[in-house]
Amino acid sequence: IILITARHVTGIRTDVDPVSKLVHRYEGWIFWDYAAAAPYVKIDMNPSKFAYKDAVFISTHKFVGGPSTPGILIAKKKLFTNPVPSDVGGGTVNFVTRTHIEYVKDIEAREEGGTPNILGAIRAGLVFHLKESVGCHTIRAREDALVAKFFARFRNHPKLLVLGSSTVPRLAIFSFRIYVPLFEKYLHHNFICVLLNDLFGIQVRSGCSCAAPYVLDLLNIDDQTADIYTKFITEDEKNRSDGIPKIELMKFGFTRFNLAYFVTDQEADYILNAVEFIANDGWKFLSLYTYDAKTAVWRPRTIPSGKHFYQYHSLQRITYENNTKEVKFRQQQTELSNSNAAHLFTNSSSSDDDPIEEAKSMANNIPKYVHENVDFRTDPPLNIPDEYKDFIWFVTPKEIIQKIIIDYEQNQKYYFKSVPFRSKMYYL
Repeated sequence: IILITARHVTGIRTDVDPVSKLVHRYEGWIFWDYAAAAPYVKIDMNPSKFAYKDAVFISTHKFVGGPSTPGILIAKKKLFTNPVPSDVGGGTVNFVTRTHIEYVKDIEAREEGGTPNILGAIRAGLVFHLKESVGCHTIRAREDALVAKFFARFRNHPKLLVLGSSTVPRLAIFSFRIYVPLFEKYLHHNFICVLLNDLFGIQVRSGCSCAAPYVLDLLNIDDQTADIYTKFITEDEKNRSDGIPKIELMKFGFTRFNLAYFVTDQEADYILNAVEFIANDGWKFLSLYTYDAKTAVWRPRTIPSGKHFYQYHSLQRITYENNTKEVKFRQQQTELSNSNAAHLFTNSSSSDDDPIEEAKSMANNIPKYVHENVDFRTDPPLNIPDEYKDFIWFVTPKEIIQKIIIDYEQNQKYYFKSVPFRSKMYYL
């Protein structure tokens, strides 16, 4: 049996020891996936006689300082009964003749063929050393405090919907969706991801997750509905019908972030303030963005799609002229700063350069800016067949823009000043 110690999507934890005992009572093997939990919890292979773990899987790159480290498998020797390695490579063979191959008996050498990731392995040791130096009890206490801080603010939030229970033990990993009551739809998770980066410099993850059946349960999507969305998402033409094009934008999902145990209270508050701002006012900023329906990539309107990716650094810009490394930038990088949108982004009354206050100022300026500058008529169509339009679960920029323009014009219509004088009235 393979079970998860903590869910990647929700951070919800499993009490591993009672489960291990139960499996062993029935003479089973229990393998634990520690990918999400390993950086934060104690990993005890033999806590008691019957609560032992037969194997654990660790994704070391998820640790603090862990990128570029190899994954780790810890398993009981009794599981390795096959003298032939799972992947044959250099270092796995003891001796070879024309008629016979003998592999080495050492399990680690036999199952790790080829040149090892030496630097990554050393780094893996360092990140484990760091974790042990901080202490699992210290990490657990800080994680619990961060979880409490998050749910104190968002447990009953009407617009930010947190996936998973708030009353069970969990890591400080949070997945959520943002509901827009005015349109009875959600903000697209990829848009939320982009907006948190663009406004606040906060990098989060958006998507569906490889644990899709679990996500279907969390989102309350039944199999029949999931089959319909599959028609828009699948890359297999045979599974697509009714003239439905591939539209990645239709893939359901969520936005996810974590509060690492080393963040300060001030940093945690900044992140939560930013998330709350997006939950309340993020929909207004949808008018400043457009999308690629096929890839589900969102981008600011002021950056033409053909030049969008020029904004990112690329290895192609690196040269070694004059015996030195140089990075050449393209002229397009300054395009945004010269646009009308740049004026909107910098026209803030905030005196302390607080990104939250700047975002609030921008939200107040959006109606006038949209009315004078934004034209949604060139926005790419979704091309959703009429019979499937009820399955569009996200708000589109067009809907937001139309609402903003109508409200702005109504406000302008009824906003007037009194005349400077009134004629004297005579009554007979």
